Amino acid sequence: MKRLSLIVLMLLTVVAFAQSERTTDFGGIVSAEAEAGLGGPWGMSVEEELRFDHNFSQFDRWLNSVGVDYICLHNRMNIGLTADYVRRHNDRGYYENRGRLGLQVTYTEEFRRFKFQVRSKAMTTFFDERTGEHRVNPRLYWRNRLKVTFQPMNSRFKYALSTELFWLTNDPKKSGLDNLRTVLSVDYRLSRRYYLSTFARMDRDLWVIEPVDRFYIGIMLKAKY
Repeated sequence: MKRLSLIVLMLLTVVAFAQSERTTDFGGIVSAEAEAGLGGPWGMSVEEELRFDHNFSQFDRWLNSVGVDYICLHNRMNIGLTADYVRRHNDRGYYENRGRLGLQVTYTEEFRRFKFQVRSKAMTTFFDERTGEHRVNPRLYWRNRLKVTFQPMNSRFKYALSTELFWLTNDPKKSGLDNLRTVLSVDYRLSRRYYLSTFARMDRDLWVIEPVDRFYIGIMLKAKY
């Protein structure tokens, strides 16, 4: 296990510093999320998100998401299906509609006050050809995330760090790893059902012609029923 962790860390380090000529951008994210049980191992979630970029000066996207999940293996595995509607500012300077479908499997192990999660997700994005021609439509990504969470005993705070790799699978010109996402978050329990999460996120382009490092700060209100 230690050798595997060392190999993964070395790989991420090489990927992160493989490119030198880069630009940076800063933005913010405001979102709300609600989760509810449907009985037995079934549950559902809804999410709303607003995102800003170009140094907080431009509205980048509006996200609406709904998901259904199934919990098994004594609460260790979560299998989820999500459907998203995205209103996104594109490279041509106007907003376009996008649809996304995602299928994900998350496996969790706990050790004392730590929680370790591995998530693998297949995500398909459908573009509206009426607003512009797209070379690949739909676009399919395979995303893999490792997340570590720590919650001190008798504390309202919970801390988490995650790293996620994005693999574009169906573009014949540039298929492969094209993004590395790192998120550091702090959750505060407001009450039995409500949580407030603040986070810092970095999206780092990989192996693209004009790479950009995007830094976001965000806040999310979470509700669990």
